[in-house]
Amino acid sequence: MKIIPDANASPTQQLHSAITGLFITQVIGTVARLGIADLLAGGARDSDSLAAELGVHPGALFRLMRAGVTAGILEAVSERTYALTPMGEGLRSNVPGSLREVAILLTDKSHWLPWGLLSEAVRTGRSPVQAALGSDIWGHFARNPEEGEHFAQAMGNVSGLVASELTHHIDFAPFARVADIGGSHGELLAQVLRPHPSCRGILFDLPQVAEGAKTVLQSRGLASRVDVVAGSFFEPGIPSAEAYLLKHILHDWDDEASTTLLRQLHAAAPPGARLFVLELVIPDHRTPDSSHLVDLNMLVLADGRERTGDEFQALLSATSWKVERIIPTRSGTSIIEAVKA
Repeated sequence: MKIIPDANASPTQQLHSAITGLFITQVIGTVARLGIADLLAGGARDSDSLAAELGVHPGALFRLMRAGVTAGILEAVSERTYALTPMGEGLRSNVPGSLREVAILLTDKSHWLPWGLLSEAVRTGRSPVQAALGSDIWGHFARNPEEGEHFAQAMGNVSGLVASELTHHIDFAPFARVADIGGSHGELLAQVLRPHPSCRGILFDLPQVAEGAKTVLQSRGLASRVDVVAGSFFEPGIPSAEAYLLKHILHDWDDEASTTLLRQLHAAAPPGARLFVLELVIPDHRTPDSSHLVDLNMLVLADGRERTGDEFQALLSATSWKVERIIPTRSGTSIIEAVKA
């Protein structure tokens, strides 16, 4: 039975395709982790020469690349010789729209092991991440810095997709200071600042994350325009700014924790400050949508959740932020613009 059935597949074949989707996920993650897409950037290569360069088993690499054809990321151009498909190009490093780090992150222990306990999460309504990893997700990253780096890089991949939409819809020129709260390595902030030379940036994140951001900002020529501030957004100490970015932060937390965060942000913000919340917005509870799957990911990993537009309205209103508009974007992430009430 084919893993990817044709258009005339029976319901049983379609179900089998969905069940074996985990195979496709791991094929893509392994191709990403080995850096195969980068090695194919110059054109087709045979699997044996790639295996020698990578130091892996030649027969097993051939089988992986053959499966990559089924996954849609490689194409066979001759016997045991493969090239990237347009989709596979997205697994290259440092190209616009790259999802390489996302593929690595989602097939690493930090995500793969907790998802194996989804039934436990549904039974209890709580994240099984402690049972799977021995700590919460942030503690796991602290103990496994290589995985933590993949997480930071993956957030950078996602930020690149979101940033072009944000700067298309929002003019940041009127703001003297733009603060990215939980801004990781500063990818989103860098893309906001680059076309607005009059703006200064503030990157606020946990100490171990903020330290890594300095190198990234330096490489982008923005170190002199960005103040990197370490701290927790659940405690006093958030810097003052005219505009705040909050990208994929609230979905990490339940309503109680999100309320605490938004109140701390409100207390730090000057009158009239703008808040741009960048999150998936669940359209409704009946229409099939990828946000429903991401919502389960947040349950599994962090006791967090995705929210509907009405739920964001209620959360922000309860913390004295007035929602002015919700802007859907092509990236899938919506821009929720609010002002300090």
